[in-house]
Amino acid sequence: MAEPGRVPNAGPAAEDDVTEWLEGPGHGAEPGSEPGRPGIRLLAGAVIVVLAAALLGVVLARSLGRSPGRLPAARPQNQAATMEQAASWVARQVSPDAGVSCDPAMCAALKAHGFPARDLLVLGPRSQIPVDFAVVVETPAVLSLYGTSLATAWAPAVIASFGSGPAAIVVRAMAPNGAVAYQSALSNDLASRKSAGAALLRDRRVTVRAPARAELTAGDVDPRLLLALAALARHQPVSIVRFADAGPGADPAVPCRSVDLAENGGAANLAPAAYARSVRAYLSKFRPDSMTSAVVAHGQAVLRVEFTAPSPLGMLPARASARG
Repeated sequence: MAEPGRVPNAGPAAEDDVTEWLEGPGHGAEPGSEPGRPGIRLLAGAVIVVLAAALLGVVLARSLGRSPGRLPAARPQNQAATMEQAASWVARQVSPDAGVSCDPAMCAALKAHGFPARDLLVLGPRSQIPVDFAVVVETPAVLSLYGTSLATAWAPAVIASFGSGPAAIVVRAMAPNGAVAYQSALSNDLASRKSAGAALLRDRRVTVRAPARAELTAGDVDPRLLLALAALARHQPVSIVRFADAGPGADPAVPCRSVDLAENGGAANLAPAAYARSVRAYLSKFRPDSMTSAVVAHGQAVLRVEFTAPSPLGMLPARASARG
């Protein structure tokens, strides 16, 4: 029952109230002694200090939102920046026709970057392994759904990665038949790419600069580029400056998806503008994602031809794999 004159739940008692309580009957005060002796007032002051310190500790703990000794979580702006980088790259580099699966936040970011909503699969607690979509964006939320099974069993190929640690985002190519079948198909495809690259190096109408020669020899070039360049060389000379666009943080086995071609094809008697128009017209039937003019090292003007991710397997003739 509340004391007369005090509002219930009015907060901690004032110093005079605490002193009065300590000096009341039954709490060590001798009959006839004077109230407010120095010893009792010192004890009352000590109690007040302890109560105030405890209250301050509760307020600080709540304001910090964490228990003492716990490291602060990763800053939200860093996580947001990583997601923005990943969403921008996927929207620019991944083919909508392939289909992308992602958590709700990443899918929303991809739609904001213009990726078609119809080509997105939003993953949730009830979602199965998204084998019908060629690409999965493995965010911390997706990792919490599937654990390491994507990396070990269903999507072993990393085509790009962003950030590091627990907030890392990894863009993976799905292996709908499992990792074992994927590795077998990848091995056969690598042999075919090496064979096709060697054929380009032998073609007298194709000029290849280093390190593009090494990439052709190692089978590090996308099969769509290999087919397009071989067909183009049958019609006019081709000068390969370099290959690129394997993706940031991609696995070494992921091939390059773009090529820079010298704008005059390596022939001094060809006008660069006319040559570039002819190449664009011819290569358009191979449906590259983009063909743009650019300037690379030493002021070299090039025509950049780029295909989207992920690189397909099994496009090259099977007989090429037998040549190693």
